[in-house]
Amino acid sequence: MFELSTAFIISQIAMFIAMGFDFLSLQYKKREYTFLCLIISASLISAHYFLLNKIAAGVIVFISVLRFITCYFTTNKKFLFIFIALNTISLFFTYVEIYDLIICIGLVIFIIGNFQKDNKLMRKLMMSGTSILVIYNFIIFSPMGVIAEGLFLISNFVGYYRHYITKKD
Repeated sequence: MFELSTAFIISQIAMFIAMGFDFLSLQYKKREYTFLCLIISASLISAHYFLLNKIAAGVIVFISVLRFITCYFTTNKKFLFIFIALNTISLFFTYVEIYDLIICIGLVIFIIGNFQKDNKLMRKLMMSGTSILVIYNFIIFSPMGVIAEGLFLISNFVGYYRHYITKKD
């Protein structure tokens, strides 16, 4: 049965703070600002998963911190393949339950989006990957994870709408 432990409470607080950075990240059109917020957010989300004893998710999201730092500087596709490989290798060593595959698939889509030069395509792929992460957080019973990823998805919709649908050039 579910237990309300200190680690669970701290994990939910970390995810709550990450939500603010997630929402803020996609309100910027400038790529560097987006990835700076994502670096902070992913650090907190990784800690959230480790506190929930979801090691595969924690490792994979920690690799995301490194990926966001890389994406801050480049969209070079060789890094895309490196990070997909790192994700896959980390899953191989940390796999515990079938649910670990869900976060891996969601993040592969997210990774592909991160290395797109076209900001519109990046946002669309990130929306797809985030939708899968919402499902993962629901399955592992992380209420703040569901809310945070849901808010990130909404933020992406809002940012996309603001920057690409209502924008009159």
